[in-house]
Amino acid sequence: MSPVVPRSQKLLLGLGESILVTNTLCTGFFLNAYLLEVACLTAGDVATIQIVQGMFDLLNDPLIGTLSDNTQTRYGRRRPWMLLGTCLLPASFFLLFSPSPFGDTNETGKLFYYMLCFCGLSVGLTCFNISVASLVPEMTDDYDERTSLSSYRLAIGNVMGFVCLMAMTNLVSANEDDSALGYRLGGLVVGSMLLVFGLVTFFFIKESPSSYWSPVQGFKERSSSYGQMQAESSPDSGPPTFLEEVRLVLKNKAYLWLLAIWLCGPTAMTVLQSSLILYCKYIMGDVTLITPLILIVQGMAFLSLPVWIHLSKLKGKRWTYNAGALGLAGFTAALTFNSSLVFGYIVCCGVGFCLIVVYLIPYSMLPDCIEYDEYITGRRREGIYVGFFGFLMKISVTFAIGGANLLLKATGYEAPKESCGVPLEAVDDDDELSAQNTSTLMVIRMLVGVVPAGFFCLAALAVSQYPITKDYHTDLLRKIAEKKEAAAEGSKNDGLR
Repeated sequence: MSPVVPRSQKLLLGLGESILVTNTLCTGFFLNAYLLEVACLTAGDVATIQIVQGMFDLLNDPLIGTLSDNTQTRYGRRRPWMLLGTCLLPASFFLLFSPSPFGDTNETGKLFYYMLCFCGLSVGLTCFNISVASLVPEMTDDYDERTSLSSYRLAIGNVMGFVCLMAMTNLVSANEDDSALGYRLGGLVVGSMLLVFGLVTFFFIKESPSSYWSPVQGFKERSSSYGQMQAESSPDSGPPTFLEEVRLVLKNKAYLWLLAIWLCGPTAMTVLQSSLILYCKYIMGDVTLITPLILIVQGMAFLSLPVWIHLSKLKGKRWTYNAGALGLAGFTAALTFNSSLVFGYIVCCGVGFCLIVVYLIPYSMLPDCIEYDEYITGRRREGIYVGFFGFLMKISVTFAIGGANLLLKATGYEAPKESCGVPLEAVDDDDELSAQNTSTLMVIRMLVGVVPAGFFCLAALAVSQYPITKDYHTDLLRKIAEKKEAAAEGSKNDGLR
């Protein structure tokens, strides 16, 4: 395992990350508003879709991660799953932003149509994201190189994701008079770009040589020949079952703290993203403000990346995450009481500057947790670890958007009459086309303000408990190397007998 990863592979890893970032940005900013105000699902139905999809991911992500770890093909462990994800993602994304074939009057048909599309998108995203993320700990074991690798992933991913997001934003804005057409065109263009990203990554990225099956040698052994497994699942007794794999993963305390960090940070961002269009429309009074706000946030996130990488090397990962998370908490809390456009721009600059930390630091911490597991168990199981990581990401979306929609429903949110089948002549002259009651407006303010701020504070609290520092990791690698040497020496002595 080389301590330095070739730049070409870093770029390809970033292109693969573009798929996750593109999906996160486009669905994060647009999907909730589309389902509520264009597809005209009730807030309760949207919450139901999110909850069912979250329960589906409870099995989907860890299972695909485990299957990926145990895949044996001449194309490697990860690349076949990349190809499967590449086939599912574009079609599911396009159909998700397309009108239901059951029409507007069949509420049950609409519900199941969008639920099926969402689950298809989830499976495709899981297949691809697990494959890309599992390659990171296989490429390098250097503590700082992993931060560099994560920065390439996020930099390229965010640039390409931003391009896709702006394409969708412009198509939706250009078809304001026919919102359904704008979203459908956006789904087609972005889905096509997802297909290109996936195919290029699949054909050109390289896996570790130990991940390939040879017709002469068979599948090259990935597990270390050292380590103490539990009695029921040792390296010598064959691979553990799926449930045993899950139980072993959940015994990794460092990883559990990382999961807490990962659950809180993206949950905060998802709540903020999914409610931003409603905030622009109903609080700021101009839905078209979403375009400059996205430009500011994503632009500042990209420009701030070198700053956070430098701080991570200088101060450490925990300090860096705390600085970013607490900064985000302060900026988002300020949005709760804001109605000023200028102040909103200033706050978005601050949010964009700190945003990248929520993803950069957890990404670079994940391989360290996998090596801690290798030291304890003697096995490398990147797939299931990344599977749980992806599962937590989707759970954050489930609870964030599902919970937000339940709150909107409880406060009496009403879909806009001009886009959800109410004839204009049926609207009273004194009745505004797009208006919400006071309680709903307060909930929208909270969903972009104090709610994400609270989650950012919880993430900062969790990161303070994360145990793997740079010195700890260096010592961990030394101990792993010693065990490997001892195991190799033991095998050599056995061969001489």
